[in-house]
Amino acid sequence: MNTQQAIQQDAGSPATGKQRLIAAALRLAAREAGLNHNTFYRHFENAGDLVAAAAEEIAAQLMVGLKAVRQNASRHADATVGAVEYFLDFVEANPDVIVVGTRELHSLASPMRAVLQRVLETIAHESVEQITSQNLVKLESREQLFQVSLDITRYMFSHGLDLIERPQGRSEIVAKLTAHIRRQFLGSIAVQQLEARKQREAP
Repeated sequence: MNTQQAIQQDAGSPATGKQRLIAAALRLAAREAGLNHNTFYRHFENAGDLVAAAAEEIAAQLMVGLKAVRQNASRHADATVGAVEYFLDFVEANPDVIVVGTRELHSLASPMRAVLQRVLETIAHESVEQITSQNLVKLESREQLFQVSLDITRYMFSHGLDLIERPQGRSEIVAKLTAHIRRQFLGSIAVQQLEARKQREAP
């Protein structure tokens, strides 16, 4: 049985999450590459490899757009709002990716959970690189910046479901996500400043 047959067989079983996520990701990748999505199956030996590649492709497409938003922003505030707007555009264009990916990420029994966790970490690491290269956030610890970015990434994907459920509430969701991002970064900066002051005052 080849990779495509194995995945299509999944469609007839309860474990349809993998098949739906792969199908959505392949449509996204094929659209960007101008190829027939069936072409991609031939490059992978098994369904597991294709799941990982599909999830990584989603992350790559998302990060390309976020990088452009951040590079074009003249202020940090513009970068935050622009990133949120771009992410929600991505959600609206790829609802299956968000719905299935979020569900599988939070299912302990899902074989895709570990793959999706790595994808979120990849997005967070790339965010750290973009933020530090453009000096958007003044956090000295890259590890702390990574943890904040990972928390924000998880929060945004989780609340992407809100937009799918209530598209008419987009402006409210933008405000909610923007406020969360700012709280996370400003809170971390405040903690950094407090720790620095304690070190200066220590005997």
